[in-house]
Amino acid sequence: MEALQYSTEHHGHSSNPFDKSLQDILHEDIADQPVRQIKRVRINQDPEVAGERSDQSMPLESQQSPQQPRQEPQFESEQDAQYPQPRQNKSLRPQHTRPLQPCRRPSLTSPAPTPVVTRNLIGNELTISKSRTWINVLDPTTQKFLARVPESTLAEIQAAVKAAETAQPSWNLLGISQRRSKMLALVDAIRSHKPAFQRALQIEIGKTWQDADAEIDRALDAVETACSSPMEIFGKHWNNNKTEIFTLHQPMGVCVSITPFNFPLMIPLWSIPIALICGNSVVLKPSEKAPSVSALLGDCFMSLNLPPGVFNIVHGASGAVNKLLAQPSVSAVSFVGSEIVGERVFDHAKATRKRVQVESAGKNHGVLLQDAVKSKSLYAIAGSAFGSAGQRCMALSVLVCVGPTADWIDELVTIARSLKVGCGLDSHADVGPLITAAAKERVEAMIDTAEAEGATIMLDGRNVSVPGYPLGNFVGPTIITKVKPYMQCYQDEIFGPVLVCLEVDTLEEAIEIVNENRFGNGCTLFTTSPIHAQAFQLKVNVGQVGINVPVLAPSGPVARTSNKDSYLGAISGCNQWQFFTTVKTVTTLWPSD
Repeated sequence: MEALQYSTEHHGHSSNPFDKSLQDILHEDIADQPVRQIKRVRINQDPEVAGERSDQSMPLESQQSPQQPRQEPQFESEQDAQYPQPRQNKSLRPQHTRPLQPCRRPSLTSPAPTPVVTRNLIGNELTISKSRTWINVLDPTTQKFLARVPESTLAEIQAAVKAAETAQPSWNLLGISQRRSKMLALVDAIRSHKPAFQRALQIEIGKTWQDADAEIDRALDAVETACSSPMEIFGKHWNNNKTEIFTLHQPMGVCVSITPFNFPLMIPLWSIPIALICGNSVVLKPSEKAPSVSALLGDCFMSLNLPPGVFNIVHGASGAVNKLLAQPSVSAVSFVGSEIVGERVFDHAKATRKRVQVESAGKNHGVLLQDAVKSKSLYAIAGSAFGSAGQRCMALSVLVCVGPTADWIDELVTIARSLKVGCGLDSHADVGPLITAAAKERVEAMIDTAEAEGATIMLDGRNVSVPGYPLGNFVGPTIITKVKPYMQCYQDEIFGPVLVCLEVDTLEEAIEIVNENRFGNGCTLFTTSPIHAQAFQLKVNVGQVGINVPVLAPSGPVARTSNKDSYLGAISGCNQWQFFTTVKTVTTLWPSD
């Protein structure tokens, strides 16, 4: 079948009553994982052990680029004046005393940021790494050089963990009320930096304005939720005749958070605020592909006047992860990322007796029944499949058409073809670029393989052209039909704007397909029948189920309940304060006079 091409020109809003539904779902924030099997230059470590992998990694002295300045670079644009200045051993806080600015959409003509050298934050001090191995961060839209990230040395990792270990006891003695008040102040600090966060997400990740704005809102929600921890955190109490029994929830100690590129603000704040409120200290290892957002987050934490060492940031890829996991003082590890990396982090942490939780890849199914509301369902499917360029673990990446609903795919193609692919700074863009050129190559290779295996490419996003951005990592919305469960495009997480479609005759067959898939992040049933909905939600073996709504990463107090290969750890869905504390039971009997 001849591939259908879609326009990258802006399409005005139609009078269709479901357009708003599409846009709302398209720009929702969903937790995602990094792309697996990305090529990179070896740097004397296994390239698959980091939370993410970089395409460009080489010794510092060997890099020669006309875009690479000799002096220490810095952000100098108006929106980015909040970025840390590259001065060694200086606190972030004195450099950020600008008055609050309203958040506004950057224009396509906004000045490009000047490249920066990313620094570690250890014991409330900024330091430029002494590493001989650095990673280049490129603009996913233009391939311009944005930043240089170090593969932190062993001494730097040890210094960060030592600072955290030293600070934790006194931080715990402050009491939960004072620790909570500090996190409430973090909400104000993030809001004050919102324009800088917005621009960093759009330039460094390629997010659309709506995606970036929504991520910031959900990040704030995560902090506020942590500040409203339930009363159970204070323990339980029983009286049994003369015996008194009570429980204490005490901090684990030093906690490590390893986070992906696709939600570099929201995902770290899933774990860091609650870990700190529980009395732990934290070392964050953010993605080497998104250093600017973590630098801004460090600035926000510095403004809180926390004791030195309570919150630290170390940068790097595989080497930094391995060194962190090898530190005996680390008690708990929280990881969100790709499946391969997550398995290695889990095995390493368990081998060294650390508490660990790993949230990794997904292959989320949408089951479409004939009694569903056609138009609304198709817009919801398109929004979930192609929003955030498909770079989220909760994207609806598989459509199971039951019975005659396979005939609806032509209308779905029309909807997907109307989405505008473009630069994140373009306020009309619906689908931005993939994070790296290697990610683009991988997604296109998956489409090639699907075609070679006999699937039909109904809508082809390969070789999409975006005017003004010939080097961008763009892949347009892609719809593949005639897919069989044995095909690679179905078996593996693609992590791009690609929807694969299967056909079955009955709901029972659809449930069987979902249950046989090894991933368990989420699934959705589109129907108007409560009977079908009840049967689906009871029989399907997936941790998060949606009825007529593609499942988002839970926000606020709702626990994330992924299962099967999408989660590794003790108990999926446990409250985060339970993960970051250990329970002690005390029994007392006081002698009578």
